Amino acid sequence: MKQIILLISIIFTLFSCSEKRVKDKDELVLAEFIIEKNGVYYKGCCESHIGDKFDGSGNYYHDNGKLKGNYTIKNGIPEGIWNSFNSDGSKKIDLYFKNGKIIKKIKYKK
Repeated sequence: MKQIILLISIIFTLFSCSEKRVKDKDELVLAEFIIEKNGVYYKGCCESHIGDKFDGSGNYYHDNGKLKGNYTIKNGIPEGIWNSFNSDGSKKIDLYFKNGKIIKKIKYKK
């Protein structure tokens, strides 16, 4: 009986904690306080200090100070337009998200 209860609790834990979203290879969020796990973004500084799901937007920059990209995250999943730029400032890629799913992707030639 104890084994059945243990098995049920393990299965419940696995299904209740797992997220179904898969991160796209072109998604890029460079922030010290945002952790990505299984395609979901959380507040935190490392794997062992993950907090609530992240809500917000931000920019990140190349070493030369030029904009590298920007993002918006709602309840842990990407939303809206994410832009990515090359180090010379030219457009690299635009990702369009709706409820965490990419609905459009535009790659620019350099």
